[in-house]
This record gives sequence, structure tokens and C-alpha cells, in this order.
Amino acid sequence: MKLILITAISDYQKAIQDVLKKIGVKHYSFHEVHGYTQPAKEGLESNWFGSESATTDSVLFHIFLEDSQCDALTEAVQTLNATLDSVSKVHVISLKIENHV
Repeated sequence: MKLILITAISDYQKAIQDVLKKIGVKHYSFHEVHGYTQPAKEGLESNWFGSESATTDSVLFHIFLEDSQCDALTEAVQTLNATLDSVSKVHVISLKIENHV
């Protein structure tokens, strides 16, 4: 089992929920959060949120997935990111769960 964290700008909330539904995720949690980026000299492309603003309205999803679903999620998010007409992308992090009750 893995803990999946997905973060993105809030505009992508519905698209992420559609991806989760498509791969068969029935239960998850999400929170509205404020993403923050320190002003950088590298340019907009290196900014996690793809915005010139220091704070960005964002969402954070928490999902527990069986290992077998993780590849499907990764592929679906890569496909989604390829369709987004923005510098900002959906980010997915996978953490292995050693024990759970």
C-alpha cells in the first residue's frame, strides 16, 4: 500500500477528480491550500505553481492506493499534464506504507 499526495493549482481539482474516478479510486481526501513560492531568478518555468504570484490557491489530495493502482495513476497524470495549456502541472508523490491499522 502507498500514500499518494497530489498537489496542483485549484483550477485542476475537477480534472484530478476525474483521473481518480477513471482509475477506480473510490476514497480520498483533499484540502484547499495556499501554495507559496519564494521569488526566484530562474524564471517562471522553474516555479512549482507556474505563476508569478508568491501565493497560489491550490489543492492537496491524500490517497491510499494498492501498489497495482500506482502505475495507472502515474500514467493518467502524465497524460493529463500533457494536455494542460499552462506552465503549472499536477504533481504526484508516492510514499510506501510499511504498516497500517
